[in-house]
Amino acid sequence: MENVPVFRTFDEMAAVLSVNTPHALVQDWWSRLERAIVEAVGRAVAIGRPAISRIISKELAQLPGISKDLVDELQQMRALRNRCAHGEAPSISAFEARAFAHRAWTIAWDLADTTRVVV
Repeated sequence: MENVPVFRTFDEMAAVLSVNTPHALVQDWWSRLERAIVEAVGRAVAIGRPAISRIISKELAQLPGISKDLVDELQQMRALRNRCAHGEAPSISAFEARAFAHRAWTIAWDLADTTRVVV
């Protein structure tokens, strides 16, 4: 078997993937964040499965502790992910990809902790 790096921390994973596959890192961490958003909203209200943009702007925005700035940031993150996933593939530096992944990770953890105010 080949010598494959094993990541032990988020930072190790993000450092390697951001250099080698920045678009994939953005898409992966958006997917994880989207799941966290749907779970956070699902705990608060009974919804079907509308588009994630609606979940963010309507249902998530209504939860206590969710700021308008966060809603705007999530919509910008979603737009970047969509550009990566649907053929536009903008130029993304390793730094930008790593920052995106870290922010997605942070928001997802904050959403999982229902006692925390998310900004």
